[in-house]
Amino acid sequence: MLNVSDLGIVRQLADLITDLFKSIVIVTIMNKTKNNKKNSIKSKIIVLSILFLVLAAGTVAVLELTNTTYFFHEKSLIVSTGDQGVNNQETKGETTPNDDEATTNDSSEKDPSPGGNGEAPDLAAPQGNFVSNHYPNLSGSPAPNKMQSSCTTTPGATCQIVFTNTSDGTVRSLPIQTTDQGGTAIWDWNLKDIGITEGLWNVKAVAALDGQTKTANDALNLEVKP
Repeated sequence: MLNVSDLGIVRQLADLITDLFKSIVIVTIMNKTKNNKKNSIKSKIIVLSILFLVLAAGTVAVLELTNTTYFFHEKSLIVSTGDQGVNNQETKGETTPNDDEATTNDSSEKDPSPGGNGEAPDLAAPQGNFVSNHYPNLSGSPAPNKMQSSCTTTPGATCQIVFTNTSDGTVRSLPIQTTDQGGTAIWDWNLKDIGITEGLWNVKAVAALDGQTKTANDALNLEVKP
């Protein structure tokens, strides 16, 4: 499709060709009205000259429209985008990164390691309410024998609550759990379910992750009454 500048060129050339044709018509009429041989020869020369000019004008028109010459319009500059990115209409003029930059960004965003260098995260020492009641009754009365324990450490680490009898060294424990995305594991349990008996029990939490192990002792012993 022709743009505005091309239409202007066409109009100028059309006017030029029209004037030339008018000249041909005038010369032809003059040639018919004058029988003088000398004038006839001059008229033919003029007609041939005008035809040559028309042909030249047509040639120039073709060259101008194909941007081969720039006598009647300015040359438009074409800027190569190269590696500068491509304008996206949906991004309101913002440039999108080239393939190399996009690959680099995707690689860094998909790095699953916490620090981005492939190393395992440091294991946090466990903390939380290792037992919900330090003075339960084994029978469930007056204090309930149902308990709840929680352990918070590094997300994805395992945690276990371990009970050691202070008199005979008997060890009981809750099942190992893997902490959730918040780094917490929770147990709802009964004293009798894991073989806890009357007496004093030391309570500790043991967290582990990729060969790392950390332990935290409860400040109070679990004192189980009948």
